Amino acid sequence: MLTVTDFINILHRYYESPMVQIYELEEHKIETWRELYLQETFKPLVNISPDASLFDAVYSLIKHKIHGLPVIDPISGNALYILTHKRILKFLQLFMRDMPKPLSCQHLLMCSMGSLCV
Repeated sequence: MLTVTDFINILHRYYESPMVQIYELEEHKIETWRELYLQETFKPLVNISPDASLFDAVYSLIKHKIHGLPVIDPISGNALYILTHKRILKFLQLFMRDMPKPLSCQHLLMCSMGSLCV
């Protein structure tokens, strides 16, 4: 998958290259860039199944330093959607409102010191 970051890296590489003039980039094709760029930086596609937990999704986004995580149908192999940080935050904002709130740090500290916890 060719991302915006890949595109910027390719432009930067060509901009600094004495072999290619910047105006020549107008004639290049994305196929060529993809082949050249992936030769040096090939990484397998990071994805997740629809059955994975929200924790697994967040962990994958952070671990692999990516902004979009494809959710792949295990049967067809098709991408169902792209999970992003923004979508996760939106989900939490919409659906976590009615769930019990975590205890405050101060409350946890008092409980650990043996005080009465209510």
